[in-house]
Amino acid sequence: MTRFLPLFISLTFGQSISLVTLDSHVESSFRGLSVVNQKVVWVSGTEGTVLRTIDGGKNWENVSVPRMEKIDFRDVEGFNKNTAIVMGISSPARFFKTTDGGQNWKQVYFDDREGVFFDGMSFWNQKQGIAFSDPVDGRHLLIRTDDKGESWYDIPSSGIPAKLNPEFGFAASGTGIPVQGRKTVWLGMGGVKSRVFKSNDGGMNWSVFETPVVHGGQTTGIYSVAFKNEKVGIAVGGDYLNQTVENTMAYTLDGGLNWHLPDTQTNQYRECVTHYKKDTFLAIGPTGIDMSTDNGKNWFTINQQVKGLSAIAFGKRSRTGFAVGKSGQIYLLKIDI
Repeated sequence: MTRFLPLFISLTFGQSISLVTLDSHVESSFRGLSVVNQKVVWVSGTEGTVLRTIDGGKNWENVSVPRMEKIDFRDVEGFNKNTAIVMGISSPARFFKTTDGGQNWKQVYFDDREGVFFDGMSFWNQKQGIAFSDPVDGRHLLIRTDDKGESWYDIPSSGIPAKLNPEFGFAASGTGIPVQGRKTVWLGMGGVKSRVFKSNDGGMNWSVFETPVVHGGQTTGIYSVAFKNEKVGIAVGGDYLNQTVENTMAYTLDGGLNWHLPDTQTNQYRECVTHYKKDTFLAIGPTGIDMSTDNGKNWFTINQQVKGLSAIAFGKRSRTGFAVGKSGQIYLLKIDI
């Protein structure tokens, strides 16, 4: 059952945005979202919950991992209607993979090191992927897979810049580690500084760059990063304990080497940012949805009615996207721009 909820009637020149409320049949809090295409979407969250749709959100199948009710799956990577990997965050951290649409799951990663807390993962292709945790033993922890997620190994810390004190990631939407091309990857962090790490060789060696995103506290920093290509990207975040702090967004036009504050911004805490098409990005958080149509230089709020959103994503070359949030919220997002 679906319910139509108008989000924003008109922007300019006939542009419009609408939201369709979808029935997930669960009350879990969702943060993991993977839009494979207009029909196939995977969602994950608390209580070991994993949902799948193969009809564009009309029906959702509960394909949760058995006996994992205490696990919070903060990220999910869907490859097609049958294959997906879910990321369990805290010690012991567990990743599971299915190749039959969620009917069966296999544990492909287990980590019980003290302090491990995974924040996000991304894949360049079906074989090669990367994930990051909060620092362990005083060093940044990143892991890689080269065999479709069947096995994972630690990336040597010798190629990763030393962590600051404090410095950590955020598992708000699993989108703090975007990838581009065959080997490029970025990593957004918070703490005493809001820094973006960048690797051009698949995560083996990294450079690091400071951003003007708000920082300095235990809950401040970059929560999500998105790139539309190798050059243009957005970082968003803030402070989930103070959701009206300033400077919660920054943009780059040179691949992450230099970051700039927008000319206008909403100054709202944002948990996820995604590229829509051309020069348009959307960012969401507990207080609403923001949009930029000029690669992050200016932002405006397009909705403050829907609360508690945590993740947003679009299918490739599609005007149709999905958003998820607390208490089983799933929305079908349609944009006419």
